Amino acid sequence: MKDLLYKEYRLCMQPIVYIFFGFVLMLLIPSYPYTIPCFFIGNAIFNSFQVSVGNNDSLFTAMLPIAKKDVVKAKLFFIISIQLIMLLLYVPMIALNNALYDGCNNAGIDACPALIGSCFVLFGLFNVTFLPCFYKTGYRTGRAFLISTIVVFAWIVLSEGFFIAARAAMDQAPLFNWIETHIDCRAETGAQWCAQLIYTAVGALIWAALSSAALVRSAKAFEKVDV
Repeated sequence: MKDLLYKEYRLCMQPIVYIFFGFVLMLLIPSYPYTIPCFFIGNAIFNSFQVSVGNNDSLFTAMLPIAKKDVVKAKLFFIISIQLIMLLLYVPMIALNNALYDGCNNAGIDACPALIGSCFVLFGLFNVTFLPCFYKTGYRTGRAFLISTIVVFAWIVLSEGFFIAARAAMDQAPLFNWIETHIDCRAETGAQWCAQLIYTAVGALIWAALSSAALVRSAKAFEKVDV
């Protein structure tokens, strides 16, 4: 597995991935949907897969004395590493956003620890839609990216829209008031940190579960492909 991951980084990692890491700077835009930069990481992964397909990566890797499941696992770990790097970059940007701006984010969830939980779910949805669809053929990236884009954007609209609605209704509903004062806010008190870390942990668990499902479904699909 170590050698396969090394192959992914040496042959499949495209320079555009590093460019899209820079989209984390969008967290410095006031009143912006802060889950959007993670969507662009999906673009970077899609681009890397396109280049790999052009280089017959699936055929080359399948010819090695390894199981097809390990081929899929290496790709998934490659994707996961990119996603985790992006989330690590979110941490200083969230802190910088809080230092620069006062007030709430009118376009969705605030720049706070809970934002990372929403991004975890976004990445999990990308993994469970893009990877299995791609490995149905081992070379068609367009349909896989289209489906994953629809699902990811649906999550962005629903999640960001939920927090916008919660802010609008916080004076009418105690639940929305609690969400806005504990999750969709800057973490300053112990109760706020606790609520947001739990939210983020749940998001991470969902990401792990969806990524595991992506591995199982992709491996089964790729076993049926004659490369």
